[in-house]
Amino acid sequence: MVSKNGVGVTEIGHDSESRTLVNGYNPPGSYKRKIKYNISMEQIVAIIKQSKNCEQFIKYECFGSMLLTDSDGWWVSRQGSNMTYWGGAAVDSGKCSCGMTNSCAGGKKCNCDMNDYAWREDSGYLTDKNTLPVTELRFGDTGILDGFNERGYHALGKLRCWG
Repeated sequence: MVSKNGVGVTEIGHDSESRTLVNGYNPPGSYKRKIKYNISMEQIVAIIKQSKNCEQFIKYECFGSMLLTDSDGWWVSRQGSNMTYWGGAAVDSGKCSCGMTNSCAGGKKCNCDMNDYAWREDSGYLTDKNTLPVTELRFGDTGILDGFNERGYHALGKLRCWG
């Protein structure tokens, strides 16, 4: 347990916290990473229900790899639903955090949706207690196109609940 403004925070770890390469998965969602938590889902749900707030940081770094355009990537809720918005954006908005402020590269919904050969990043906190924690990460658009090796890296933070 750690502290957030003097309030105890419960952190729940998992096996996918480190930066992980996504490469060679071209069809949408063909890369699959199931998240294995250190405690059971029943215990996690009990902690979420007794907490006022929960958050989980999610990040995708991309090089020629789209995220939400063409539904190339998504995360899966604890109920098994494909979630097509990213950290820092409103639930079901279909956007990343930069899309909420119209500040994404090229005016897209996410920086990664620029789909150019520059390293870009979309990241932020997921905060919807009804769907957390993330149970799976899915990505695509990481094949070879016109001789360029499209790729990405994902990272997912611990689930943190407090209050």
